[in-house]
Amino acid sequence: MKLESNLGGLLGKSSRLLANSLNHALSDINLTVEQWSLLALLWIDDNQSQKSLQLSLLKDKATINSLINYLLKASFIVKKTSTVDKRSFIVSLTQKGKEIRSTSMPMAIKSIQTATEGIEEEELKTALKVLDQIINNLTKDKK
Repeated sequence: MKLESNLGGLLGKSSRLLANSLNHALSDINLTVEQWSLLALLWIDDNQSQKSLQLSLLKDKATINSLINYLLKASFIVKKTSTVDKRSFIVSLTQKGKEIRSTSMPMAIKSIQTATEGIEEEELKTALKVLDQIINNLTKDKK
């Protein structure tokens, strides 16, 4: 069986191609897809714990630390000790982190539009539903 003809192979290949497309666009503003994804979570819900970002992005602690350290150095975020749990950190957007949304969001939209060109709306809805179910199936024991 060819790798490209099974679910895992197709998911992996399409994910890499979409990430490569967006990484190429984001390189103009010195961000990667992973860094952008962390910022995108904060655009939806600012002031999140480092642990909640880790769980949402399905990344290990070392990877989250690396992403946060880059975004701290680039002044997109700030990190403060939680007032509730002194062992925990809260990550928040800076003004620069909020402003990069207007530049980067069109890049993401364009990459997704290119990836979904020629796909009917109903087919796309079905694909999203299936992918969401796959994610739920594979993460239900980790919640």
